[in-house]
Amino acid sequence: MEIQSEFDLVADKVEKALAEQDYKRQNVDSQNDKEITALYTSEDTAYNIVYYKAKMRMVLRQCEMSGAEPDNNWKSVATWLFDPEVDTEKEADNIASDFIETIQGPKQQAITQTRKKKKKDNDGNVDSLFLANRMVNYFPELKEDIAYEKLHYANFRGITFAKEKILPLFKQYVANEGANNLGKLSKSLNDIYNMGDLDVKGIISYILFNSIEDEKKREMLLENFTEANKKVIVAAFSLRGKKIKPEKPKKKRSGMFMEALEAKQQAGK
Repeated sequence: MEIQSEFDLVADKVEKALAEQDYKRQNVDSQNDKEITALYTSEDTAYNIVYYKAKMRMVLRQCEMSGAEPDNNWKSVATWLFDPEVDTEKEADNIASDFIETIQGPKQQAITQTRKKKKKDNDGNVDSLFLANRMVNYFPELKEDIAYEKLHYANFRGITFAKEKILPLFKQYVANEGANNLGKLSKSLNDIYNMGDLDVKGIISYILFNSIEDEKKREMLLENFTEANKKVIVAAFSLRGKKIKPEKPKKKRSGMFMEALEAKQQAGK
């Protein structure tokens, strides 16, 4: 059995185990003269399997995510020697089992929970660029669009970008995917909604969810939202067709109107 087949055996088993923790295998698996790699990412952590051909070593590595990409500060968490001329499928299976045990072990779980807590502590601080970067996990083609947007505009046009770039891909994904993948997207959107500023919340509520006509699909996407967030999304659905304006000017005008109204009410007493 050639090394590619042995590597695939390990990578496929690890992929199955990581999928249970909401990791997604990225389409960047590659082989060159020096190594073979496989990459798996979640919202806050990335795992990478690398086989170094010259050293005949298979390594499991981990790092944090930076937006939609690994930060590349990789740390090795498990290493095995594997000689394709001597070792067999049995040894490859043993490596896969060890990698899975490492990932599911208390040390790695503690690291993951710490990163999730760190992100939770930053709730309310993320903007529409953060949302766009997270959507790259579902729509890889957005990566080039984000780069173009950042290159050609001084400020990231979150609402415009959501309407023109994210929305068409989102609608197609919702139409084609089933409950399992929509459930994962639901969890991601709820997490982003919790962390997001007012523009992010508006994009998710008024642009993305308001585009879904199929009631069953909407229910699938709401599955992992908190009850409080569900109420907002459902209420927003009744406002379909209304123009969404940038949040800051809207908030300023609303505040001035309320001050004038309160002054008028006080004068009438």
